[in-house]
Amino acid sequence: MQRFSGPRTLLTICAAFVVLMGVLAVVQYRWSQRVAAADVQREREHLDSAATLFANEFNGVIEKAVEFMQNDALAAFRAHQLLINVPPIIGELYYINLTIEGKAEAQKLTSEGRFTAALLPQWLATPRCASIAISRPPMLISPVVPIVMPERAPAPGARIRQAFGHLPSACFVARLNETYLRADLLSRLIRQSFGETSNREYDFSIVARDNSSDLLYGARVSPDVRRPFFAIAPPTRRSETENLRSASDEPAGQFRLTVVMNGETASLGLFGDGVWELDVARKGMPLAAAFERTRRRDLWFGLAVEALLIAAIVFLVTSMRRTQRLADQKMQFVAAVSHELRTPVSAISMLSKNQADGLVASPERVKQYGELMHQESRRLSDMVEKTLQYAGIHSGLRRKTNQPIDLAALLQQAVEARRDVLAHRGFEIEMAFGSDLPPVFGDANLLRTAVDNLLNNAEKYSDGTRWIRVSARYSEKHKEVLISVEDRGLGIDPADQEEIFEPFARGQAALAAQIPGSGLGLSLVRSAAEAHRGSVTLESEPGRGSIFTLHLPV
Repeated sequence: MQRFSGPRTLLTICAAFVVLMGVLAVVQYRWSQRVAAADVQREREHLDSAATLFANEFNGVIEKAVEFMQNDALAAFRAHQLLINVPPIIGELYYINLTIEGKAEAQKLTSEGRFTAALLPQWLATPRCASIAISRPPMLISPVVPIVMPERAPAPGARIRQAFGHLPSACFVARLNETYLRADLLSRLIRQSFGETSNREYDFSIVARDNSSDLLYGARVSPDVRRPFFAIAPPTRRSETENLRSASDEPAGQFRLTVVMNGETASLGLFGDGVWELDVARKGMPLAAAFERTRRRDLWFGLAVEALLIAAIVFLVTSMRRTQRLADQKMQFVAAVSHELRTPVSAISMLSKNQADGLVASPERVKQYGELMHQESRRLSDMVEKTLQYAGIHSGLRRKTNQPIDLAALLQQAVEARRDVLAHRGFEIEMAFGSDLPPVFGDANLLRTAVDNLLNNAEKYSDGTRWIRVSARYSEKHKEVLISVEDRGLGIDPADQEEIFEPFARGQAALAAQIPGSGLGLSLVRSAAEAHRGSVTLESEPGRGSIFTLHLPV
């Protein structure tokens, strides 16, 4: 059968795949960088769009509150009517009138919807209509309509006069409902704008733009996205502005927000971007770092998959080579067994034919022929037996036994069974068994087969040195029995020692010496050791012999 490819071709294919995987890894790395940058940009745009939606929604609430004070509150106050449907963002509502003497007269909207005389609240201890949050100059008798944030002190009069050119004499003052802001409005607008599950992924914080230390909502964060809010749209109809100027004979002022923080006064235009800022930050780490971590995790996962593919390719190539080598070994085994079978069969056939033809007449010749036929038949029987044993062990049909085994008796029986043959060939046999050998549980027949193969191996490769030693001892440290078969024969080359226990494998020295064999004996020894949860080791030096040791756990 022709091979599909040689070793060089397989190695070339494997190397080509590895190079391709490396190129793929580089391309994947660069591609992941671009994807991560695009993901970060897309997420920032999403957060910026959601923050813009939040700011628009909140500004719409403020504009409705301002419109309510300029229209409904003023109409109800003038007509002495009940004021109902007050926006929930308004916590307290006052009408402030500054007399010529500079005294402040206050009327407060009660829970029944009526304005009644009241004392000035602490946060309006020094009232200045134009200095209170959102205001505009009076128009004839029209009052100023401001919104005041909680816990904000009024600004000095000089600052207000500079902003408006005069001091208004009357205004509505509304204090925002801080509880409603934090517990309802801000949280609800965040969920509506960023999604119901946004709090699981992001932290939200609201601070004053002119003083970031003034925290209004949430915890302090290092923001990935900032968005100013709390502003109202400026008037767009020019005729309305001109009417205001002609009616008041004074320049029309602008809506302003004046906030006092840490003793310093800052005046911000409410027609601008806004006076508060929404800060959005990804939980745990910055947005770019989070996507970079995800990119690296995905990249490592991809590299792991590629490494697995490379390992699979190497494994497949190795398996193919191993399969090819095993097929070659099997072919060698068939050839060797065929040759080995042909030799004893031919010898037996020839010897029996000579006897049948009457060519052997003397008793000595008959005896010699009989011994030769017995040796060849025994050789033939050994080859058939080893082949059947190997097939039986690796077929999975062999019934496993777990009986206590007297190792000293088993070794004695194995040596005695071969003593006559070994003595006839002039072998010297030494035996050394420890007195403390514990019993080993397993299959006595299988262990006997392993010992027989080791004895046969020592006899076959003795190379003229007729000496074999069989020993057994107990290792207290490793809790195992060590059975050793030692010879002083050919030995095994170090290059062959790693594969000597493989099926059909034979050493180069044995092949060079043309020693007959099938290459199954040592494979049967290893299989027998592993069946008893043990192992077999080898110590060998070319020309000085070998020591095979069975390690059997107790």
